[in-house]
Amino acid sequence: MNRPTKIAAAVGIMAVAWLSATTTAYAQDAATDVARGAEVYGAMCGRCHTARSPLEYTDRQWVTITNHMRVRANLTGQQMRAVLAFLQATNTDPGRPSPLESGATTGVPTADYSGPVSTDPDVIARGNQLASENACLGCHVIGGVGGNVGPSLNGVVRRLGAADVRHKLANPMFNNSMSMMPNFGLTREQIDAITAYLASLER
Repeated sequence: MNRPTKIAAAVGIMAVAWLSATTTAYAQDAATDVARGAEVYGAMCGRCHTARSPLEYTDRQWVTITNHMRVRANLTGQQMRAVLAFLQATNTDPGRPSPLESGATTGVPTADYSGPVSTDPDVIARGNQLASENACLGCHVIGGVGGNVGPSLNGVVRRLGAADVRHKLANPMFNNSMSMMPNFGLTREQIDAITAYLASLER
C-alpha cells in the first residue's frame, strides 16, 4: 500500500470513528432528554391537571401544546424541549388521527354561534382572564405582544365575524383540519367572554 493510499485509509477510519462517537453521543443526549422530560412532565404538568397520554395528540400537535404550556407553566426552553422529546418518543403511533382531528369536540359540539357580542365590562374582564389562563399569548399576538405560532388575534372578530370566532374557540378544527390549536373544552359562557374581550380590543 503506497503512502497516499495509507493516508486515505487512515482518514477514512478516523471519519468512521468520529461518526460513531458522534452518533453514540447524540443517542445518549436524546435518551437523557427523554428521561428529563418524563421527570418534568410528571412533576410539573400533574400539578394542575391529570397528565394526558402521549397518544392523545399527534407529534405535530404536541409541538404546539408544549409551546403553549411553556408560557402557562413558566417552563424553561430546555424543560419544554425535554418534555416534547419525552412525549414524541413515547407516542408510538404519531400518524394516528387524534380525537380532535377525527372531529370530536369537548366544548360545544353543536351550537348556534351567531348573536351579538357583549359589551358588558364584567364579561370582557372575564374574557381577558380566560385568555390569560389559557395562555393565548403563547401562540398568538394580542396587542403588541405574543407568539407567532398562530395568526394574530388583533382585529380577529372584525375580520372573521363573531360567529366564526366562537366556532373556532369551540372546535379549532372546524375550518382547518390541520390546525394545531388544542381544544380547551370551553363552555359557551367562556367562549362568549373571550369573544367579547377580543372584540373590545378593536374599539
